[in-house]
Amino acid sequence: MRVAIQGTHGSFSEAAARRRWPGLETLPCREAKDVVAAVRDGRAEAGCLPIENSLIGSVTTTYDLLEEAFGDGALRLTHEILYPVHHTLMAAPGATLESIKRVLSHPVALGQCREWLARHLPDVELVSAWDTAGSAEIVAQEGNPALAAVAARHAADTHGLVPLAERIEDDPSNQTRFLTFTRSDAAALPPAKGGATRYKTSVIVLIDHKPGMLALTLQAFGVRGVNLMALQSRPERSAPWTYRFYVDVDGSTTDPRLAEALEEVEALAARVVVLGSYEAWIEGSRLSAPPPTPAHYTKKPDVPLVDRKRAPEGTRVEVRHVVFGGEAPVLIAGPCSVESEAMILETADAIAKTGGDMLRGGAYKPRTSPYDFQGLGVKGLRYLADARERTGLPVVTEVLSWEEVAVVAHFADMLQIGARNMQNFTLLRAASRSGKPILLKRGAGATIEEWLMAAEYILAEGNPNVVLCERGIRTFERATRHTLDLNAVVLVRQRTHLPVIVDPSHAAGLRSLVVPLGLGSLAAGACGLLVEVHPDPDRAMSDGAQSLDLPMFAELVRRVYPGKEPRSRLAV
Repeated sequence: MRVAIQGTHGSFSEAAARRRWPGLETLPCREAKDVVAAVRDGRAEAGCLPIENSLIGSVTTTYDLLEEAFGDGALRLTHEILYPVHHTLMAAPGATLESIKRVLSHPVALGQCREWLARHLPDVELVSAWDTAGSAEIVAQEGNPALAAVAARHAADTHGLVPLAERIEDDPSNQTRFLTFTRSDAAALPPAKGGATRYKTSVIVLIDHKPGMLALTLQAFGVRGVNLMALQSRPERSAPWTYRFYVDVDGSTTDPRLAEALEEVEALAARVVVLGSYEAWIEGSRLSAPPPTPAHYTKKPDVPLVDRKRAPEGTRVEVRHVVFGGEAPVLIAGPCSVESEAMILETADAIAKTGGDMLRGGAYKPRTSPYDFQGLGVKGLRYLADARERTGLPVVTEVLSWEEVAVVAHFADMLQIGARNMQNFTLLRAASRSGKPILLKRGAGATIEEWLMAAEYILAEGNPNVVLCERGIRTFERATRHTLDLNAVVLVRQRTHLPVIVDPSHAAGLRSLVVPLGLGSLAAGACGLLVEVHPDPDRAMSDGAQSLDLPMFAELVRRVYPGKEPRSRLAV
């Protein structure tokens, strides 16, 4: 098998290609474009080019060549190679470190050894050459003891030079990523030893110069759980101050999630070039766990995933040290909205001391009026995280849209899907893919079947950690905010293996009813309560009428856990 490489014999490109195919015959080429031409013309079965270095970054000459080389679909990427790069200073026999006046190498290699050269050869002239091994070849031809080259150790053996110093790179973890390619109509190349287990896909995207277009393009991958591995931009020569973007993602174009994402990107972008799906180099790479196949690409199960037949003993959902569905009920407490840092810390301290298990609080608030307080956003999330570090209470908070899932999941231990969003299926999918446990509230007008099918959406996306929350339904009765449906608690426990808790605060709308409704919910079989607690409910910025004050919450804890001693979990 003949493989075209950029560089001469003894180059890193040759060594990388041999790491993939030990028995190959190399075809040395002076420039990257010559490697492409050799493959196109049939003089080589494959080509191997460096694309990125772990210290220096992108190999821009290769990136700039990709659109021109692959734009017509005649070539496709086939393999990725990660090769450790260790540089050696080499010279003609008889030369010494003190005799060296000029050092030749590729500018990228010189940049990777800058600190060593500055320490040991501070006065030498650094000369850029077309190739590392090519510089070794020049030094060998010259035979001048004042000349040295920086190249791979095996280049010294290839060209009859002697090493003066080895491993002179500034970082011993230095490695270069190579990509191999062949003609699109060529037979499949020999696979990696042991067979391919993972794939990557590289794409070039040209987008219109409009606000939000790049974000929309990248969201097409993120919302489907496709891991974005790399993003590079290069100027678009035909249109000054516009750019083309190179995107590397986990997976193959045959994967349903990636196929969906690419279909959306093609609809958004001015032009899309799929460079190919290729075998990823597993050793030393940072691949994510492959996402599960989307539910709508799989056969409908004979028994729904939520059905109790799948786990007759019931499912336990763990959120840090808290267990839903265990022997003890879980008490989640906190304000409707995070109003300030001082307020949430005061509330969290009281909940932890009294005996609560988790902290709730809204950083993003869905409000009926657009003029009402909408929450503190990311600032509120930070305050919740600070309260968790201070008290040890895991945090659950609501996420309102799929765009916010990533940032909320970064701070929270559990994501709440509110009643208004119970059938926001895009949000359900995105929340499931976050990998965080999900607290799914029942919609005010949702049937039990609709509630369970909303949970099915989350389970079908591969996340088994779902806790259901009954929070009252809308009926003709207006004396309370909603009507607490304890029928649902009993019935849902019979129909599903998922844990069920109750939010008596939203059901009642009146704080005087919260404690008795909470106790009744536990008696009906709920495995926990979600209650609103505020240090000064009459001055709360939202839902003050239904919020317990701190003494009322302490009374609820005493009623739920008779004889339990107050505790302090404050960090010192």
